Amino acid sequence: MSYSGNPSLPSEAKQRILTTFDQTLELAREGSRQEALLGCDFVLRMDPQFQPAQVLQERLRSNAGPVQVDDLLGAGAANPQATQQVFDPFADLNADGLDLPDALPDSSASFLRDELQSLFDQRRFQDLMALAERERTAVAGDLELQRIVSSAQELMESEPYVLKFLNGAKQALQAHQADEAARLLEKARALDAGHPGLATLARALGTAGAAVPPPAATYGGSVGGDSESDRRIKELLDEGQRAFDAHDPQGAIDAWSRIFLIDIDHQEASRRIEMARRLKAESERQVEEIFHDGLGRLEAGDPDGARQAFQRVLEIQPGYFAAREYLQQLDAGIVPTPKPIPKAAGHRDATAAQPVLSVPSEMERSGQELKEEILVPPEPGEQPAPAPERKGPKRTAAVREGKARRLFLLVGGAVLLIALVGGWFAWQNREQLFPNSQEQTPAAGLSQDPIARAQRLHASGKTAIALNQLRRIGPSDPHYAQAQKLIAEWGGGAAPETPPPAPAGSEETAVAPGPETTPALTESEQRRQALLAAARKEYADRSFLLALRRLQRAGAIAKLEGDDAKLLADTQKQLAPIAKQIEFFQQHEWEYIMRDLYILHESDPTNRDVTQLLVDCNYDLAVRDLQRNDATKAADWLKEAVKLQPNDELLQRQYLFAQTYQERPKDLLYRIYVKYLPYR
Repeated sequence: MSYSGNPSLPSEAKQRILTTFDQTLELAREGSRQEALLGCDFVLRMDPQFQPAQVLQERLRSNAGPVQVDDLLGAGAANPQATQQVFDPFADLNADGLDLPDALPDSSASFLRDELQSLFDQRRFQDLMALAERERTAVAGDLELQRIVSSAQELMESEPYVLKFLNGAKQALQAHQADEAARLLEKARALDAGHPGLATLARALGTAGAAVPPPAATYGGSVGGDSESDRRIKELLDEGQRAFDAHDPQGAIDAWSRIFLIDIDHQEASRRIEMARRLKAESERQVEEIFHDGLGRLEAGDPDGARQAFQRVLEIQPGYFAAREYLQQLDAGIVPTPKPIPKAAGHRDATAAQPVLSVPSEMERSGQELKEEILVPPEPGEQPAPAPERKGPKRTAAVREGKARRLFLLVGGAVLLIALVGGWFAWQNREQLFPNSQEQTPAAGLSQDPIARAQRLHASGKTAIALNQLRRIGPSDPHYAQAQKLIAEWGGGAAPETPPPAPAGSEETAVAPGPETTPALTESEQRRQALLAAARKEYADRSFLLALRRLQRAGAIAKLEGDDAKLLADTQKQLAPIAKQIEFFQQHEWEYIMRDLYILHESDPTNRDVTQLLVDCNYDLAVRDLQRNDATKAADWLKEAVKLQPNDELLQRQYLFAQTYQERPKDLLYRIYVKYLPYR
């Protein structure tokens, strides 16, 4: 019986095909239909003419029940050597009149492809890479071979991460944390869907009653369709891949994150974002180490070593502005003296770690002057620190240094003499020149002893004011016990005479105190009261996220106590379902939580906290893109934020600003404005 396929194949290849087909028949008999189909596909890629594999593949595809395989047993298992006696119908053909090629096509590339694919299917990646190294010339000339080698290399590199996730899932399962185990299993599946350790853990999760994550698909949505959404997803995938290939993981993350605006459950976007985040974190870790090494070399007096370190930083991350500014100072012949920058854990944004240089940039010097010309002023309290005084470069010529020193001594001596004469004259005539300069002796203990002050007010008949002063003494004050005693003696059970509370959201008191009423609160106390009033109103409106922020700001001014502390605890309890997203938001991982937030928003559009967090993520991503001079991306983020909160005037102004600078050159006003834009 002859070999049921291409008779021109080498005997080794035929034997391998027959062995593989026998294994495929066993899989089909056991009911492993998917594995049997893969076996047929593998056999037919080695020999498309192998008829038994074609028959079995057709039966597997067309029949959902048991598959009959008995008639295929031994169908192609004849001795491969028998193929040498097969009758050749073209033996007597005269080939002299035929236009034949000089040589038959070389089947070595096909055989190498089969060998690499077989090693890949068996997950023998080390052997595969060794074979590819030996046949690197053939691999370099064949795109399919390159694809197999590249896929194997990716799986090899992801192996440590996969094992880490699988071990974490196993530990979580042992601790009866099924949800955490399922999450880690999904991460491992996203990196290597064919890892043999996945099946065991998936079965264990199913036994534990947890939801087993489905196998990761190559694409979460259809990118090959003809709809506008499919085309846009394909564009964003390609755009992110170009950025990723150009060693810009953050740009890739930004592009792939915008896919969630179209398809919130796009698995391929999630997988690529996770891959880019790992690369970005590793790159930032390396950059931080090299940058701090450069700072250490500066402090040690090694500017050449620092220059090399900063150049390496810019090679890895061209947008690291602090390293660029240091390098510019060194190129100008000035050795800057940096302030020590602690390497904070979880540092995400390299631009946030810019040190204070000894020579300010032009932007910093002109920022305060143009403050009033900016379209939208920054938030209160966000004024930049005053720029240090500018120092000119050192002169190196000995002659110039000598002249400058003599001129300084001459002018300095003259100025000192004039200052001494003027000071002596002013001292002699101080009473005439400064009639109000006599110091007044303050009342003893007026500001140091609140008890004495309250007693004086009580003695002068201003008991209400005295009681109010005593009530403001907190429990931590050493005068607290005596204050409570005096309140009881003077009839402090009555309510204090205080002005009516300010309206919610206002930071000013409604009524100014009169001469016999409670004194005006300090500015910080007024702000704290306004924040607490706004927090209570937002809590009543079920805007717990805004209420939490107001309470935290009020607590930063003075510790929350009593009902305010209870309100804070209950607000945090209400936000527990999205506590993880809030934590990532505070770490500036906006794109990472975007997908989860959109899923939550779709399930409950009335949840104000989820909507607010979505708006804030879009806003902060827009601010970051504006600071990167990418007004087009910023406008996209702000457009989504305006859709979610159309009545927010600040969002509308920022959206208009971004739209305006999509085509307009980024002038000085733009750079100054976006430099001081705060995140939410």
